[in-house]
Amino acid sequence: MSDNNQLTVLVADDDMISLEVFKAMLSQHQVEVITAESGEQALAALQHKPDLIFLDFEMPDMSGADVCRQLRQQPAFATTPVIAVTSHQSASEMDECRSAGMNATLHKPVAPDALAELLNQYSG
Repeated sequence: MSDNNQLTVLVADDDMISLEVFKAMLSQHQVEVITAESGEQALAALQHKPDLIFLDFEMPDMSGADVCRQLRQQPAFATTPVIAVTSHQSASEMDECRSAGMNATLHKPVAPDALAELLNQYSG
């Protein structure tokens, strides 16, 4: 975590409305928010060294699971908590999230209390 104990959170979602809603919910917490609108942007945003990463499962260029696989190959992000954000709950998608190294899933539409719970769980 950064020096001022503020959590840096990366949110990647190709849907601008979802991204804005997510940012609004995160604004209720002491976090710095970095956004990305694609998997490629999410990987580029790793230079900000986020403490917690939320990845939309379905993005046009690469899935959240694909992004997670790539960042898990980087030693700096081997243990960074990664949360899949998904509107689906199929067993195959959940399996793919787990096998990619994701820590948890957050279902759309995102509930503020579910988000707060994950922030508390992974900010320690």
